[in-house]
Amino acid sequence: MEHKINITIEDAKGVKEFSFHKRVKHFAFYTIILIIIAFVTGTYVVFELTKELGNIEAKKSLLEAQNGVLEKTIKNKEHELVLLDERLLSIEELIGMDSDEALPLTKRVDVAQMTSKERKLIFEILPNGSPIEYKGITSKFGYRKHPITGKREKHNGSDMRAKVFTEVYATANGVVEYAGYHRRSGYGRLIIIDNSYGFRTYFAHLGKINVKHGQVIQKGDLIGLTGNTGRSNGPHLHYEIRFMQRALNPFWFIKWNMGNFEQIFSKEKHVPWKPLLNLITDCLETDHIVDSEEANSTK
Repeated sequence: MEHKINITIEDAKGVKEFSFHKRVKHFAFYTIILIIIAFVTGTYVVFELTKELGNIEAKKSLLEAQNGVLEKTIKNKEHELVLLDERLLSIEELIGMDSDEALPLTKRVDVAQMTSKERKLIFEILPNGSPIEYKGITSKFGYRKHPITGKREKHNGSDMRAKVFTEVYATANGVVEYAGYHRRSGYGRLIIIDNSYGFRTYFAHLGKINVKHGQVIQKGDLIGLTGNTGRSNGPHLHYEIRFMQRALNPFWFIKWNMGNFEQIFSKEKHVPWKPLLNLITDCLETDHIVDSEEANSTK
């Protein structure tokens, strides 16, 4: 009986006696100890988690404040870029890039005196026409709200409506400067062609690239297929034209053809057309003289 515990309970119905083994007492004792330890541990864990949550919320508030400052800085920079564009235009006018604007168009660029051969050469070496079957423009050149980021930024090209795997053609002669996936810009699969006299053409969000870096391209060559790669919200071709790194409105070049040959010179004023066209025609005349001399020498 030494291993048992007797408990006697007396009530109105009489006396009742219960016997328990001593091990039950030990079990109950250790159970209470474990419950106390679990309670203390749980209380400590809750305290630490609450403390960590407070730190996370403080960091979140700090990041939100920093994000607000960055957004304000970005907006200020965008405003500065707009002012810079306006100042650049003023500087160009000041140094005389547009000083001939008051003169008749034909006198400014001597269009009336240009031969069909000269015009044909210009259409081979300067970007013109549509790089794909023209179905319209879904997003124009200029400042806009980005369809994915939602931020206001300058759109340096024209988004041309096209289904996936629509054929894309070179709009002028040149050399492939870049052909690959351009992740940093969000352009996805991108082709850049270095055309003549400071012009470059960009073809972005492509589904397939058919050319390689350094490849010589002629106007009308198939260079790739449209797609939806990069930061794009649907299949289309992002088409850019740049002159001396400055983005130009591609729309006027897309619509440029022999029938409206003179229109581009009044629509696009950020290109020094007169000296540029004079340089092109002078080169053509020089080649003609060389060819004539070589022909005479063989007689």
